[in-house]
Amino acid sequence: MDASETRDRSNRRLSVFSIIIVFSATMSISLPSHASDRSVERQTVFSDHNYTPRRSVNSMRSVMAEKERDGPVKAPKIERKTEKVKWLDARGTETEYRMYYQHDGITLDFASVCSNHRSGSITYRNCRKAARQWFGTKCNGGSSAGKMYCHARNAFRP
Repeated sequence: MDASETRDRSNRRLSVFSIIIVFSATMSISLPSHASDRSVERQTVFSDHNYTPRRSVNSMRSVMAEKERDGPVKAPKIERKTEKVKWLDARGTETEYRMYYQHDGITLDFASVCSNHRSGSITYRNCRKAARQWFGTKCNGGSSAGKMYCHARNAFRP
């Protein structure tokens, strides 16, 4: 008997053995007789009159309820400011713009920067470029206002 015949016999034995195991496993798993018989009928019609709620499934506290207990959240006080900013263009011409902006002391409202100029105009675009440069001059990391201007210098895109 050569090696290929030995392999074929062992493969046949293995396949027969696996079939016997699968068959015996399926035969041993069966539902008990009382599982199929239900003494209580399932409810199939639901309305407000026959509804009985189950116990609470969600046992976590609501985040919103905790905020409401702390009291109403106060809206931050918005400050409106107007500054004179200078812009030196590529030709070397220096122009001064009046820049309007809003902030709450922590964050600056980027949409409000130079909103006193007509949106899309050249003066509006140059004012926003000058504003970004001006935010950089006001940047100091010590105070919260200084951090606000530092953030505006880095994140503001004219």
